Amino acid sequence: MYGLVLEGGGAKGSYHMGVYKALMESGIEIKGVAGTSIGALNGAMIVQNDYERCYDLWNEITYSMVVDVDDDEIDKIMQLKLVKEDLSFLREKIKNIISTKGFDITPLRKLLDEYIDEEKIRKSGMDFGIVTINLSPFKPLYVYLEDIPKGDLKEYLMASAYLPFFKSERLGGKLYLDGGFYDNLPFKMLIDRGYKDLILVRTHAMGFTKKLDLQGTNSIVISPSDSIGKSFEYDSNRARANIELGYYDGLRALNGLQGNRYYIVSEKDKDYYLNFLLSIPEEEVRKMEEILKLPEIPYRRSLLEHIIPKICSMLSVGKSCSYEELLVYLLEKKAEYFNIERFKIYTFEELLSEVEDKNIIRDKEETGKLDKLIEKVDILPILNKDEVLLDIADIMFSRRE
Repeated sequence: MYGLVLEGGGAKGSYHMGVYKALMESGIEIKGVAGTSIGALNGAMIVQNDYERCYDLWNEITYSMVVDVDDDEIDKIMQLKLVKEDLSFLREKIKNIISTKGFDITPLRKLLDEYIDEEKIRKSGMDFGIVTINLSPFKPLYVYLEDIPKGDLKEYLMASAYLPFFKSERLGGKLYLDGGFYDNLPFKMLIDRGYKDLILVRTHAMGFTKKLDLQGTNSIVISPSDSIGKSFEYDSNRARANIELGYYDGLRALNGLQGNRYYIVSEKDKDYYLNFLLSIPEEEVRKMEEILKLPEIPYRRSLLEHIIPKICSMLSVGKSCSYEELLVYLLEKKAEYFNIERFKIYTFEELLSEVEDKNIIRDKEETGKLDKLIEKVDILPILNKDEVLLDIADIMFSRRE
């Protein structure tokens, strides 16, 4: 049984839902959840076994579901499409927010009333912990479900997510602050409960995160492989994109998929990738020598002793980089260059086939590119690094009958 830790991050919390979908599909059983801020709110929905409702909520999220604002006006602000009349309206809204000392979060309270079922959470049999800060006196609170008086769970969830720009109000007679200002990724709460198997889902949002001392645990850390937007970006399109990213990033971490941007099943042994490199014809190796300005020596020695180390240096990867990692990195660069569908599980050969097909089409449209590249490498070797790598990848992944 695993413990799940969800980092705070406001709207970035949509990423949690994609990861959790991957956990469910991979058969990972969660026994305990700890979270801060949005991590606590999402965690509560997971503990009460209402993933589908939470997933649907994020798919339809808007700013007005969190704070009392007009979605159309917020959309104009975000897209910088304000006209003179809008600016006047905006000034009045800002004055009102300042005079009332913050955003009205009545909509967020209503969401909790609608979606959080305290009784289901208490009957779940799961461990559940959250973090908040008591401002009177200033004191961080690590609170487990059994420590929270019955009927007060929603208040504590609000306390964990209470940001400074929310309208000041007391919760249970006390003032609280978002727990992310003290511990945004409370993994130690589950370690203290004896959990050895942990899954930590990062958002890298602003906040304070304790040093990840995971010694003695079997931990999987899942982090976004691309931007997941801003903490206040409560936009359904962004949320859906984050859910998809979280799902595939989760599958990569749980199933040992290769790649940084793509998701590639590692099904071949190391000899396959060595033989792939050794199958590159001599004339193609000579082209790479010329591009990289390397001396001509027996071509297989050149490939293994000069060309591959040079490429590793350009990629800023260490000498421990395997042939598989090197080829996957170059293949990804070509796939991204050709805008090949990213969110799909590929084998190396499947993605290679798509890249080869695109190469054939591109080669029919471009002539003399290699000669032009060789000329430019002498002049701008640093600025043309990405272009050089793309052309090295062209040579490596040219279809060979």
